[in-house]
Amino acid sequence: MPPQTKDEDVDQRNVTIPDWVKPEVFENLLKKNIKDYKETKSMRAKAGVPAGENYATIMLRVELDVVKKDKSQTTTAFMLKTPHQSEQYRKILEETNMFDVERGMYLEVVPELEQLYRDVGVVVKFGAEAYEIEASDYYVLLEDLRPRGFKNINRLEGMDQLHTESVLKKFAQWHAASAVRVATKGPYEEKFTKGFLSNNEIVDAFCNRSVKVFLDHVNLVRGHESYLKDLRIASEKVLESVEDLNTPKPDEFLVLNHGDGWANNIMFQYNEKNEIQNTYFVDLQLPKWGSVAQDLYYFLLSSTSLDIKTSKFDYFIWYYHSELVKHLKLLNYSKTVPTLRSIRSTLNQYGGWAFICASTIMAYVLLDPEDGNDIEKVLVDGDGSFKKSLYLNPRFQEHMEVLLPWLQQRGAME
Repeated sequence: MPPQTKDEDVDQRNVTIPDWVKPEVFENLLKKNIKDYKETKSMRAKAGVPAGENYATIMLRVELDVVKKDKSQTTTAFMLKTPHQSEQYRKILEETNMFDVERGMYLEVVPELEQLYRDVGVVVKFGAEAYEIEASDYYVLLEDLRPRGFKNINRLEGMDQLHTESVLKKFAQWHAASAVRVATKGPYEEKFTKGFLSNNEIVDAFCNRSVKVFLDHVNLVRGHESYLKDLRIASEKVLESVEDLNTPKPDEFLVLNHGDGWANNIMFQYNEKNEIQNTYFVDLQLPKWGSVAQDLYYFLLSSTSLDIKTSKFDYFIWYYHSELVKHLKLLNYSKTVPTLRSIRSTLNQYGGWAFICASTIMAYVLLDPEDGNDIEKVLVDGDGSFKKSLYLNPRFQEHMEVLLPWLQQRGAME
């Protein structure tokens, strides 16, 4: 079942609107998109997502009341992503320019991937429409998907099998198209290939320091005693595991990873029978060229429900591979199509990444939403109270109780 909308939570939040967000900034876009546009009567900007649901950026919903030449009125809405104002976040922006990367993904990369499918007579849509405006700051402007019925699932409960399969099919389509694109046209621009793993400050905060706090609280996970030796080994190899994943191997099957494919960055549209009709990706600011292990572990360990997280994992990899092969063949991939065995071998090779996803990414995904949980707390968290809250969370402990033996038995903590 799709989740209930949280409009009332969104609308009541206080959020700082950047000074440059004014009606005139959107005027040329409205003239282009609305027939017989005359003028903008008024504008409202408010929080676009509930409190505590978006770490990396500020998401605004901008509504514009438009008057047409025949004096009739209409209202149109956009989702506007803007940066946090903290000094540390601005410094990272200058180094990575995630907003430029994301606009490029929406305006250049995604249309190219979708065109590959149209060229073979298939319609595949990956996400919302994106627009350009004359802004004086970093921004990404997107179609508001809510009027079309798109929703996120409840990330605290995680995805059931049907939602998981829908996402894995979309990953397979995306990965296949990106591999075909590079095989035929050559590599992507460097800005689309680095991802967040190339930024030492983010890796240290998200991965290294978070793992250390996890180990300080692992005694809260029932049965942890059996895994202490392996956990210490794995924790000492965090940066090594990240560096390994960060370095694409020429002999592997390589794709453009979404890079941040967790529950809140995936939206679903349902038909009148509550069946999944469409699955869209959002938040394309961290793409990474490399092994499919990055997206697969990141998504399957962070965002699936506990009852299927490990019990269905091998099935999900089989399902993903079958869809990947189907779409590579559909798009006439000219290189060797990866076997299921090779995909499983790749996942085994990057077992350290599985440990990192379980002990860090999953902890953030399972944390109860709270106003003020943002990138600043992730990067700084001077007193450590925020990071401690990740591991004091009974929900995380319950998931980790299931994952620790699974990780050990797969050799992911060796």
